[in-house]
Amino acid sequence: MALWRGSAYAGFLALAVGCVLLLEPQLPGSALRSLWSSLQLSPAPPGPGSPEGRLAAAWDALIVRPARRWRRVAVGVNACVDVVLSGVKLLEALGRSPGNGKDHTILHSRNDLEEAFVHFMGKGAAAERFFSDKEAFHDIAQTASELPGAQHYVGGNAALIGQKFAAYSDLKVVSSISDIPAGIPVHLELASMTNKELMRSIVHQQVFPAVTSLGLNEQELLFLSQAASGPHSSLSSWNGIPDVGMVSDILFWILKEHGRSKSRASDLTRIHFHTLVYHILATVDGHWANQLAAVAAGARVAGTQACATDTIDASRVSLRAPREFMTSHSEAGSRIVINPNEPVAEWHREGISFHFTPVLVCKDPIRTVGLGDAISAEGLFYSEVHPHS
Repeated sequence: MALWRGSAYAGFLALAVGCVLLLEPQLPGSALRSLWSSLQLSPAPPGPGSPEGRLAAAWDALIVRPARRWRRVAVGVNACVDVVLSGVKLLEALGRSPGNGKDHTILHSRNDLEEAFVHFMGKGAAAERFFSDKEAFHDIAQTASELPGAQHYVGGNAALIGQKFAAYSDLKVVSSISDIPAGIPVHLELASMTNKELMRSIVHQQVFPAVTSLGLNEQELLFLSQAASGPHSSLSSWNGIPDVGMVSDILFWILKEHGRSKSRASDLTRIHFHTLVYHILATVDGHWANQLAAVAAGARVAGTQACATDTIDASRVSLRAPREFMTSHSEAGSRIVINPNEPVAEWHREGISFHFTPVLVCKDPIRTVGLGDAISAEGLFYSEVHPHS
């Protein structure tokens, strides 16, 4: 009945426009287009039957707590105060007007800040940069903090992840990885970096062999590959949405070349990758469980926290992830087609498992600062590490 009624409406509209053309053949084309657009049936608002609604319902069915839960969690001392406000309003308050964008590895002035802001916002990407001028930075921070509407939150990777876990586990604050007893899983959340030598040191010597799990976004993933001569390192930047096959290749390389194996003294067995429209969890087989639920939980919290809702509101989010993709560009990968009713895709490659899920992107986000930390914390909470790991 509903389909027939829709067809009848469409037929009536076509007939009405045809009559207008017959009676007024000289009517300007712009007027006809305006008439047609005003008469068109508007699509039904997103609801339970929409792709977004079906995907959210499928997540809820998939997300189950692990059999073995975390009892105690140690967090580092990284903490700060995040000031959340409109970047455009801050630039205006600083006497700047958005012009041409340009990346700067280090910021030295207000002009550098303006150019970096335009560069990364034009790509829809987050970025962190060191500001070299202490007095200039203090003035900018003071101006930002005092702007009408500015909001202040707890910030810093460790503080935000610790805050997320505080509701579920006992917390212990540590000052370095060396303070953690041997055999305890360690998660490292990477942040934006521009020093390739430091990144190479983290990968090869200082950190990667000592951590169990890693969280990072598309900027950090590509920079890591560039610094350590990994797959697709010739790319200067991602062109829009990061290609799933390329991301998968880099994750595979990290775990295959720097993760745990019989011939390598490394603890790294898990990577949680998150970008705006999709997430991937990659794990070395035999060390982690419940990763299907974990990747879904991380994606779900991205939508709820950005929109400041307790549950996914299908009318306020949008499914923007690629509906199909290749799982690799370094070898003959397989083609995956995403179904909102079965939103987590899984594939395997030489002893490494991948779990992919789209993100329901908030159309009008309220707060995105610290979103990556919330995603990683939620994914960890629903993850189960095997005792022998």
